[in-house]
Order: sequence, then structure tokens, then C-alpha cells
Amino acid sequence: MKKKFQGNKKISIGLSGATGRMGKAVKELVYKKNSGFSLVEEAPPLSGFEQWNKKKVQGVVDFSSPVLFDLALKWCLFNNRPLVSGTTALSNKQKNNLKKAGKKIPVFYEENMSWGIWQIKQWIRTLSVPNYDLLLEDIHHKDKKDKPSGTALKLEKQFPAVARKKLKVISFRKGREFGTHRLIFKGPQEQVLLEHKALSRQLFAEGALKALKWLIKKSPGLYSFEDMYRA
Repeated sequence: MKKKFQGNKKISIGLSGATGRMGKAVKELVYKKNSGFSLVEEAPPLSGFEQWNKKKVQGVVDFSSPVLFDLALKWCLFNNRPLVSGTTALSNKQKNNLKKAGKKIPVFYEENMSWGIWQIKQWIRTLSVPNYDLLLEDIHHKDKKDKPSGTALKLEKQFPAVARKKLKVISFRKGREFGTHRLIFKGPQEQVLLEHKALSRQLFAEGALKALKWLIKKSPGLYSFEDMYRA
């Protein structure tokens, strides 16, 4: 599957998780003038895909729950449509299903859809970590269920194995926090701080729509920001 949409034609999307916080953020962006996208189908938390018109949908954006994610992936596979998902707390089996789906359709998956987090992952990989105490603070709104977050777990994996054993991850769930991830390196005479703070959910919505615009031109495969920003 490799399609190119040219000119000023809007990309028509189906939205999975449309009534959630992120779903609303995606809709707000799509409805803006000259967004380049149109929302043609949407699924509420528990159902909706069976009514979707596949002829209208060019790609699917999914910010939902593990249960709804399964339905979105199934719909995309059955109807041969690309999927961009930022749903967190997926099981190992579901992540493996993403890999399998990538053999048939273009799939893009990231726990965090911001350029800043992608950049921090690149920096972590290049760090020469001395014998310091390492702390990762993972801060999200009070209703976020996964703890630590998918972003925190992904950041943790970027450290060398030796440093990873020393890294302590602390999660806080409070207020209306959009997402803050703070890496603290504590030495005997100094402290180094590396922080990413999301100021709006639209940050992640913009990342997902940008990913979909990139993805619909791709052949089947499982993609991430590693592929998009290095392309």
C-alpha cells in the first residue's frame, strides 16, 4: 500500500478514542482552518468501528485504551488503512501485534508524540554517565492510569544497561499536568537536570497528525519517530 495525496486535498481521518482528552485535542486541531485534515469518522470509548465507511477514511489516529486499540488495529487491517497510535499501557502481545500488522499496512506507534521527547532519547544515548545517582521523575495528570508512563519506560531503555540498574523512576499523578519528565543526575559536588515539559495536549495531537501525513506515503511497516525524523 503506497498512496500519495497531492495538492490541497485534505486527508480524511477516522479517530479512535474521540471522546477522550487526546481525542478532543486532535479534533480541535483538525477543525482549525487550513489544518489539511478532515474528520470523517470517530469511535467513542466502547464501539463505533462497525459503522465506519472505509471509502471515506484515508488513515486512522488512535488515542484510546488498550481495548479500543485492538478494535482500531483490527479495522485498519481488515480495510487496508494506515494507523497512527499513541495509546499507552499496551501489553507485550499487543505490541507484537503491531509488528505483525506492519507486514500488511503502514503502522506508526509512539508512547509520546512530541519532538522534544524524541530528542531527549537521542541525548540519553550519547551521555557518558559517571558514578552519579540517577533519578527519573514521571509526572502526569491525576487520572492517568499507567504508572510509570510509557514515556518513562521508553526513556529508561535508552540508558546503557549498567546505568539502567542504578536509575530510580518515581511517578507522580496530580492535578491537570500534561506530562513532565525530569532526569536528575546527582553527584557529590553537582547536580545536572534534563527536563521535558508538555505545555498542552495539542503538542501530542500535532505530532500524531504530522505522523499520519508522513505515514500515508509509506509502504507497509512499523514506524516511529526514529524513522520519520531520520528520513
